[in-house]
Amino acid sequence: MTPSHADAPRQGISLPIILIALTAIGPLGIDMYLPVIPDMAKALDTTEGAVQLSLMTFFIGLMLGQLAYGPLSDKFGRKPLIYLGLGIFTLGSIGCALADNIVAFQWLRFVQGIGASIGMVIAFAIAKDLFKGQALGSMMSLILAALGLCPILAPMLGNLVAQLDSWRAIFWTLMMYGLILGAGAAILLPETRGHAERKATLVGQTLQNYKKILINRAFLPYALALCIAQAGFFTYIAGSASVFISQFNFSPTQFSLLFALNALGLVAASISNPKLHARFGPVATYRFANTTYFGLMALLLLYLAAGGTNVIILSTGLFFALAMMGFIMPTGSTLALMEQRQLAGTASALLGAMQFGAGAVMTALSGALAGLGATGMVLLMTTSSVVSALICWTLFPKRLR
Repeated sequence: MTPSHADAPRQGISLPIILIALTAIGPLGIDMYLPVIPDMAKALDTTEGAVQLSLMTFFIGLMLGQLAYGPLSDKFGRKPLIYLGLGIFTLGSIGCALADNIVAFQWLRFVQGIGASIGMVIAFAIAKDLFKGQALGSMMSLILAALGLCPILAPMLGNLVAQLDSWRAIFWTLMMYGLILGAGAAILLPETRGHAERKATLVGQTLQNYKKILINRAFLPYALALCIAQAGFFTYIAGSASVFISQFNFSPTQFSLLFALNALGLVAASISNPKLHARFGPVATYRFANTTYFGLMALLLLYLAAGGTNVIILSTGLFFALAMMGFIMPTGSTLALMEQRQLAGTASALLGAMQFGAGAVMTALSGALAGLGATGMVLLMTTSSVVSALICWTLFPKRLR
């Protein structure tokens, strides 16, 4: 039997903990191994660019899972899909821990990504099942606030685990995370999608809904601008370890602290984002952030092209540029989804898939340009920022300007 909305708060602290833990699977799978990418390249007898491509395959897994799990959970219920996703994630983590060559590791990261994508889809679906109105907003804010800590803590945790053993221990840790979370969900989490509420999932109808949203002028320009801008952020995630550890001789611990500092800047910006929305509106906020992001990245690219090598200038510029993502990501999502009330779940899944798809493309390019070091990373980030800026200034609907 599905719990009523009135009963939902009685779940106590266990419900938000489980939902936060589910949502954190993706960020943990992305960020925990970043500090050891150079070590992994040596251990697997390959290049750092090839290891970065494993992030691309993980993103592809996240993208495909985003599209599939939502409709499937509507038909079969939330908990069976949690078990399926966590089972796939756990098996993928075991495979990654045992991989002895880079090709196997890349494919197993794809499997791991398919499993990890269950987290955000189901966590948000369960929150919507149990809560309405202000209570839903409060729960979503709590989940997203806790999620903001993942990029801060995950690299430091991964570095600590690797120092205690090796890079393989990171994936054994993720395996244990999947098992413990599965047990916790089985014991503490109610099934929130009752049999009477379940509906058949028609592939044709689902594809029609995706097409309907894609051609909607109230969705596509915002989604494109967001995904292309965020692709630059994924470039930083994929390439920063090689840049700072291999090129500038940071230790994994120093890199983890720098990564955490940049994440704090992004979180601080996201906290102030609602105030900018209230004063200037979401479109003006997005344009300000995206234009500033482009300007900072262009200055960094010119500096590096002129032969600049000062790591303090590079890291400071990246800090302020990445802080702009704290405005861009929530504002872009708001703009893309604000008029999709009839197909909100489908639109959210499609937007997530587009974001991870853009991330997959940019991490592939990042791996290909890994030999260029900081210049290659900043070049890709600048390219994404200028394309996104052009979209937000030319393609956003006139009625919202």
